[in-house]
Amino acid sequence: MPLTAPDIRRRFELLNEELRATKTRAEVYVVGGAVMCLAYGARASTQDVDALFKPSAEVREAARRVAAKTASDPDWLNDGVKGYLSDRGDYAPYLELDHLKVLIAEPQYLLAMKCLAMRLGAEFHDEEDVRFLLRTLNVTSIDQAWEILARYYPIERYPPKTKYALEEILSVAR
Repeated sequence: MPLTAPDIRRRFELLNEELRATKTRAEVYVVGGAVMCLAYGARASTQDVDALFKPSAEVREAARRVAAKTASDPDWLNDGVKGYLSDRGDYAPYLELDHLKVLIAEPQYLLAMKCLAMRLGAEFHDEEDVRFLLRTLNVTSIDQAWEILARYYPIERYPPKTKYALEEILSVAR
């Protein structure tokens, strides 16, 4: 079941309550489609919330309890994206509750992650997210784009389809 920005925010509030009940303080670093919903309103919904969270076991268990209370997918909050995170990733504060701090990926970092994944097809939103982020960041040339992407990952790590997609997107944007 798709999650809208208000749905995600409500789940974070419930997650905070669950963490408070166990006297756990946690941080959640949100990336992906959830950021596109929460921070930019660029999408109406997302399937889940991809994030890194600390302490992971405690947050995972609290998120499962939230899922049970809201009749939602037990993996509404998941850390399956861990393999894509850069140790140079930038995050901005989004929500601070008494037991939960939520941070979201900065737009440059999110652009780099979306370009690294660059899944194509109707079921994925990477290309439209990349288009949105390029506009938001006022990136108008391929050189500007690669300069941003290189801050987070080695250029050779990006798939060839990223290069072709960026060239097409930016040639149309001119």
